[in-house]
Amino acid sequence: MKFISQDKIFFVDISNDCLDCILTNVEKAGNHETGGILTGSYSDDLKTAFIKLLTGPPIDSKTGPTWFNRGTQGLKKLIDKLWSKNTYYLGEWHFHPNAWPIPSVQDKRQMKEIAVSKQYNCPEPIMLIIGGNHLEYKIAVFVFTRMSKIYKLKQINSI
Repeated sequence: MKFISQDKIFFVDISNDCLDCILTNVEKAGNHETGGILTGSYSDDLKTAFIKLLTGPPIDSKTGPTWFNRGTQGLKKLIDKLWSKNTYYLGEWHFHPNAWPIPSVQDKRQMKEIAVSKQYNCPEPIMLIIGGNHLEYKIAVFVFTRMSKIYKLKQINSI
């Protein structure tokens, strides 16, 4: 699945395996929010992020019907291992059960913090939100910049 910003600055390409993994985690979560991190690589011109691997919720995550606090257990070790293989932290994903895939105030705050964090080393983190229920899911993709700008990407057939 491919997404592009209106100004054609940002492109995101999500592998089918990642989409399947998201849906597996969403079905398992039921009516609770869930999520994890997105990892992958960039094109040579740095315009396209290729999401190749994502995690489910770390074991120390906390969740409820309208909130999700992603844990951190095991993520540093995974990210360090992936970094040595030129695979990088790209952002976050999570599920809004029975709701639209729109970032909450908390989501926006978290992504802005990640964009300026030296620890994350990700100046333009991606947020993928899936919303809805087992009858119909909708996916939305956003890019957050260090300058606090939010880009909503639209789905396209090809890049």
